[in-house]
Formats: sequence, C-alpha cells, structure tokens
Amino acid sequence: MTIWITRTRPGADRTAERLASEGFDTLIDPLLEVRPVSGALDLSGFTGLAFTGPNAVEIFAGLSPERDMPAFAVGDATAEALTQIGFRQVHNARGDVAALARLMIEEAKGRILYPAPAEPAADLPGLVAPFGINLDARCIYETVPVPPLRALATPDLEAVMIHSPRAAHLLAEAAADRLSDLVGLALSDACAAPLRTRSMKSLVVAPFPDDASLVRLAVDTLSKAR
Repeated sequence: MTIWITRTRPGADRTAERLASEGFDTLIDPLLEVRPVSGALDLSGFTGLAFTGPNAVEIFAGLSPERDMPAFAVGDATAEALTQIGFRQVHNARGDVAALARLMIEEAKGRILYPAPAEPAADLPGLVAPFGINLDARCIYETVPVPPLRALATPDLEAVMIHSPRAAHLLAEAAADRLSDLVGLALSDACAAPLRTRSMKSLVVAPFPDDASLVRLAVDTLSKAR
C-alpha cells in the first residue's frame, strides 16, 4: 500500500525519506509547482529576513548571496533549509505563522524582509504590524496547480498527506472520485478544513504543524489500520 505525498519538492523528498525509514512506500505527485517570479533582491536597509517555508529559502538562495543577516524561520524544515544554504543566525519558531509572528515580536529589530509566495497562507505582516515590526513582504515565487496524473493512475493508494490548505482545495477537486478510498493525513486544521465536507475513509490532523509530527501521525494511524 502506498502513501501519496502532495507537497512540493524538495520538501516532498524529505517526507518520503522519513516514511521509507518507517517501512512505508510512497508516491510523490505534487499538486503544486514552485516557480520563481522575481529577479535579484535588493537587501539595502534590511536588518533581517523572515521565511515561512523551505520553498522560499530555496528561491531566495538563487536570488541573493546574503547569508549573514538574522533569519527567522517558521519551523524545523525551514530552519534546516536556511542552515544548509549557509545562514548562521537562524531563529526557529517551531510552529506555524502565528508562532513565527510571536517570535519576531519578541526578537526582531529594525527592518525585516519577508521573501514571500504570491499567495501566502497567512498574513504575517498583518500579525506583526500592530507591535511595531517593520516587515516588508516581497513576492519571489508562485505555486501553480499541476494535475496529479500519476497518483490518479495508481490503484493501491492507501493515504494522502496534505501539507497546505491550497493543496487540500486542489485535492478535493482533482481527486474527488478517489477520496472515499483514502485516509487523509493533514498537517494542520487549516489543511484539513477543505476536506471535512468530503467523504474520506478518515481524516486526521497532526498534533503539531511540522513534517515530523505528520509522519509520526501517518505511522501511528496506518499501522493500526493494517
């Protein structure tokens, strides 16, 4: 039996590695594709950076050589991605965008650049602005839908992992005929919400919004079902 991973690469590869170490077969077939939309970034006047996902880190790495500023990361995967490309001052919120906002309110100083997606899942600037945090969002990438042709043609799917609310909406439409056969494994309540009105075998949510917690949820849930 196979777990369908819907998140974008390279994050999907890390999820697959974690599941493989637990003895699960996986199919990586993202519902979204990441595409850069910006040229070189001018970081003049900024004193720090904020990142809400590994995709932003990957795109930023190709746009700027800057690695010395303090960088604020939403969670473990983002913090790891920042460390891998050479950042030494990484502040990890270990949570969601709300947790990142709280961390920045406590520790951010000066003018912060937020290399952002075209359609952010949450309003980070709006969360920190009332507390005097000067956060400048710059769109550097977009995520565009792609049809999950491989997944829809795979007969032995057991479960599907959902890492973003937008992917959940796309899953509800693109795989409507398959949902009743699948266990839904959602990163957060927001990721589960678009699927709650759909008929699925079951739908469960990770206790913490990070990939390690979601993988543990998959192991616990699917092991009991076997």
